[in-house]
Amino acid sequence: MAARRALALALLLIVSGGCSLAGRTFGAYVDDTLVKVAVKRRLAGEGVSRRAGVNVDTFGGTVYLTGIVETGQQKSDAEIAAWQVEGVEQVVNDLVVRGEGDAPSALPAPVVQHPMRERLPGVARVTPGRPGGPDLAHDAHGRVVATVYTLSSRDLVNRGTETLRAEGRRIDHVEIFPLLGQPERPGPYYAVVLWHVSEPEAAALR
Repeated sequence: MAARRALALALLLIVSGGCSLAGRTFGAYVDDTLVKVAVKRRLAGEGVSRRAGVNVDTFGGTVYLTGIVETGQQKSDAEIAAWQVEGVEQVVNDLVVRGEGDAPSALPAPVVQHPMRERLPGVARVTPGRPGGPDLAHDAHGRVVATVYTLSSRDLVNRGTETLRAEGRRIDHVEIFPLLGQPERPGPYYAVVLWHVSEPEAAALR
């Protein structure tokens, strides 16, 4: 890494004289430049390149993704690829999926069903919690059978499941379900289900 940094410094001194450091030290500028190059290389390797409309900028270890992509999957793939690069401390995904900004339809908006209703058809309803808080899953008798957290992959890694609370309810066991392809939550998200019923009772809700 030291040799790579020294080579980068030498090259930048030769070819980038007079460039703006935008408030950064020269060392920080070099680090950001190396991260930017690595992110672009990773995007190209994953099939998400500038041709797909993805632009990359870095500042202080934060990667900024901008531009227009064709699908939500491309937006998600770009963010995942950026996180896989060493030195990335944060990813700001401002990519826009083509068509998302179109004029709204005159038809009534469809009812958005909680994704866990599809995974657990035995769950009769899911009550949204307070902003940033968990949702509550109820069975057909109105009993709260689970507390559900929706977390990004980053939050799940940082927080784990041990820090999640169920507002005094007993936690019998925990399950994690991937939630992909959600337009309102681009990127990889997971439902962490804190079950308040036994495993056989939870299995019956599937």
